[in-house]
Amino acid sequence: MLSKLTRSQYYALQEQFERLPDLGASYSSSGEHYQLIALLNTFGFHPSGREEAIKLAERLLSNEYQTQ
Repeated sequence: MLSKLTRSQYYALQEQFERLPDLGASYSSSGEHYQLIALLNTFGFHPSGREEAIKLAERLLSNEYQTQ
């Protein structure tokens, strides 16, 4: 089970996630995907690629954030 993000982490991730282009619409990697991976790394998560980063971000965003 994933730990919940703080409120500021959640909103930073949500903002970055909304900037991502569709993987199917792009023939090459977008810099936005690399920024998503870097952001997840700062939160202590280490996805191995674009697809894993997107799936991880979706799961984290579905958990909301810590209320404490």
